[in-house]
Amino acid sequence: MSIGDKSSLRAPRSLWPWIGALLILGLLALWLVREPKIAPGLAAAPPPASIDLQTAPVSAVTVPIQRTVVGSVQATVPITAASRVSARVIAVYASAGQRVRHGQLLVKLDSADLAAQVARAQGALAAARAELVRASADRRRFSALLKRGSVTTREYDGAEAAYGSAAGAVAQAQAAVRAARAALDYSTVLAPRDAIVLERMVEPGDLAMPGQPLVRLYDERALRVELDVPEELSSNVYVGTPLVVFVDVGGAPLPMRTQVNEIVPAANAASRTFLVRAPLPPHSGLRPGMFARAGLAQGSQQILTIPRDAVRYVGQVATVQVLFRGALQMRQIALGRPYGAQIEVLAGLNSGERVLIHRNPLGLRQ
Repeated sequence: MSIGDKSSLRAPRSLWPWIGALLILGLLALWLVREPKIAPGLAAAPPPASIDLQTAPVSAVTVPIQRTVVGSVQATVPITAASRVSARVIAVYASAGQRVRHGQLLVKLDSADLAAQVARAQGALAAARAELVRASADRRRFSALLKRGSVTTREYDGAEAAYGSAAGAVAQAQAAVRAARAALDYSTVLAPRDAIVLERMVEPGDLAMPGQPLVRLYDERALRVELDVPEELSSNVYVGTPLVVFVDVGGAPLPMRTQVNEIVPAANAASRTFLVRAPLPPHSGLRPGMFARAGLAQGSQQILTIPRDAVRYVGQVATVQVLFRGALQMRQIALGRPYGAQIEVLAGLNSGERVLIHRNPLGLRQ
């Protein structure tokens, strides 16, 4: 090939498609480099002109600062059906959870020995009354003889003393009969009031002793909450302090309004807390020992809130759409406590900004 042959400098025709593709890719790369970018964390899009958007402001509100204290539900007056005599348990008619009426039979004790004591007391009373009859007759006779001068004053005084001793013996025997009959009555242990059985503490065959609890009960109409209040909050609590107490009933927190009516004036040395009590309104779902909590006010603070209907979730991330310079920006936000239809915003929004309200709640996590 000669130097002057120009056809030798031309590229083969098979390379022209590749050269064209490279030129197109270069132009596309140049366009992408010059295209303006959206700031990180924001996705801006103009709102559709055909849709009437509903927005709400990010509001700054003042709310009380609450400290949660915990405690438990307890019976205002513990009810215990106890034995007053020493006897063997024959039968127990109470079961845990059973509703009983005032005067209903709960426990039956062996009354054989007690019935025998009544019989002995009655026999002693009969003997004392017979002795009183004899002493009364001697007294009348000695009185008549004294008037005729047949006995001395000393002998008459002896008959008078014997009569007084016999009368005292009768009174003592009568008291013994009453005590024996009362002990016999104690062989049947009755419900002291309308209540619910909390625990049966004896079984047939057990030996009941005086003062020993046999059945524990509680009145569901007389319950209270006992809260452990830390020392640093004790100055904020006084008799009459309003409380909203929450007790989980049926799997959901049940709010109950009450106020403090008793403060134990000594702190628990181990937990450094004061015991605070407040009555609870009657409710069939409350039971002694249930966990309870309440909030105590500690001043106030200013927070930002938005409607809960403005929040959408992308996985576990809370987002809102903010109206910014005529366009909608999607922002990630951090949420705090709910306040009814509003919810606290911890980060991601500023006061006065407006967020989009979603009319269709599907896909929202409330």
